[in-house]
Amino acid sequence: MNIVFLAPFAYAPKATVSARMLPIATALVRRGHNVHVLMPPYDAPADSDKCWLHEDVALENIAVAPGGYIGMARRMATRVRKLAPDVLHVFKPIGVGALAMQMLQREFGARTIIDNDDWEGRGGWLDVNLYPAAMKLFFAWQERWALRAALAATCASEVLIERTRAMRRTRPDRVLLLPNGPEERMRGVVETAQRQRDALRTRFGWSDKRVAIYAGTIPHGHDMDMLAQSLPASLHLSVHATGDGLTSFRTAIERAGKSAQTEWHGFMPHDHLVEYLVAADIAVYPYRDTLINRAKCSGKVMDYMACRLPIVVSDVGMNGVYLEHAHSALLTAPGDTASFGAALTRLANDAALRAQLGAAAQVRIWERFGWNERIEPLIEIYRAAC
Repeated sequence: MNIVFLAPFAYAPKATVSARMLPIATALVRRGHNVHVLMPPYDAPADSDKCWLHEDVALENIAVAPGGYIGMARRMATRVRKLAPDVLHVFKPIGVGALAMQMLQREFGARTIIDNDDWEGRGGWLDVNLYPAAMKLFFAWQERWALRAALAATCASEVLIERTRAMRRTRPDRVLLLPNGPEERMRGVVETAQRQRDALRTRFGWSDKRVAIYAGTIPHGHDMDMLAQSLPASLHLSVHATGDGLTSFRTAIERAGKSAQTEWHGFMPHDHLVEYLVAADIAVYPYRDTLINRAKCSGKVMDYMACRLPIVVSDVGMNGVYLEHAHSALLTAPGDTASFGAALTRLANDAALRAQLGAAAQVRIWERFGWNERIEPLIEIYRAAC
């Protein structure tokens, strides 16, 4: 089959394309299908018109030109018509890609799949992100329309399955649970970094430190203040992050008196980030119990597991599906800063437990969430669309 993926934004710095779309696309290509990914890089205008191949997946940025979101959506729709795919898979029910989906509804409506990987509407990101009021109204409508209009839907979490079925009303069928998983090539990238781990720790200045690491986007409404409050003095913190909430997290670190034990990094290519992940001692990700967090299927947790890291994470939503407490991670009660800090201290002081949890997490991510073993149900959805 010839398949076109419509992305909601650029390849980076956000991770939907790299952490969700690309691993699915490469798994499809390995099964003999052709996949073309179209991206509207309004959030990375330097990528305008850039194209490249990744593991035989074609990635193409739409030109950033006058016309704003509507202009980019029109160019995406025009490009889809020229590519003439058998199936159109649109990732996120809001934004530029979903707007292009609407423009293509007459030709491709019966062959369109929608992917839902976040709680986008009311109660979720619309209540957190600083969108103008008119844009919030449009996104709320767009989410409902896209989830109902598509022939089928893929969802990253169990909560999103329930939400999508409810919004599809008379068409609650053909909704597929499709959690995130690592790209196959990551096995080799991680193995190479693990062979160099001691040298990497020396290069990063970590030889005499126990290092906790966080890598990912920090949005408005984040929970990273929990980490600032719970970080024990025995741990050095390495932060690899972008996002609108990064400034407030820096402020929380300063107010907690943890600046001296914290280092800051911005966006970096994924293979380089893997080196930092492999070189670290503990991975961290605190959550509160919110609708957004219950619906989330974290790509960073997937990366932590593939990199053999022992993880301290709050037990919310899909985290309890990916990880087993005291076997492949330490899961703490959501919003409980004290228990999060106690888990960090426990791991900082127990090298054997770190090794045990990290090894179990790495085995689990490949055995339970590798794409080679999970791609067939999606292919069946595509065949139904054809």
